[in-house]
Amino acid sequence: MPNYIIYDRVLTIHGSSDEIIPVQDANEFAKIIPNHKLHIIEGADHAYNNHQDELSSVFMSFIKETIDHSKSTAS
Repeated sequence: MPNYIIYDRVLTIHGSSDEIIPVQDANEFAKIIPNHKLHIIEGADHAYNNHQDELSSVFMSFIKETIDHSKSTAS
């Protein structure tokens, strides 16, 4: 089993056209949550209609970065 260091990181992906939760809320989270990464998807609504590819790409990149960082700090 790999011996990775787990550390807390937070990713918020938010649509700039979210009609349920204002994008300003995501900006406020970014100010107060430590180890926070915020990605705004321009034009995306609350369901990310027509933005699924970007949503998936951002999420997978964040997971990969987190794993890579954990591996490098475990050495």
